Amino acid sequence: MNQSKYGRKAEEKVARALRSRGAKVKVSPGSRGAADMKAIFPTGTKWNVQVKASRSKDPRGLSKQEVARLKKSAARDRATPVIALVFGEKTEYRSARSGRKLSPSKKR
Repeated sequence: MNQSKYGRKAEEKVARALRSRGAKVKVSPGSRGAADMKAIFPTGTKWNVQVKASRSKDPRGLSKQEVARLKKSAARDRATPVIALVFGEKTEYRSARSGRKLSPSKKR
């Protein structure tokens, strides 16, 4: 499987995981925008998510320009800019602002 198909599968995996937590998720077509998807949780919390996936243990992070675009997009949408790191079966969510780990909101 080539890298773009692998990345798309990772995006689908993240979207499913967020939906399982009660979020409404809109996945962006292609990879043109700053965020791969936008999620709104039942609590009202909004995330603009950029997915990074790797077959190895450590996915490549975003460049400074990509982080700036994600933050700008999130500010416009009044959302939290989130980087979803997917490696193997594990997915980790991190704030693009502070780098701290985030946890998707639970269902109500």
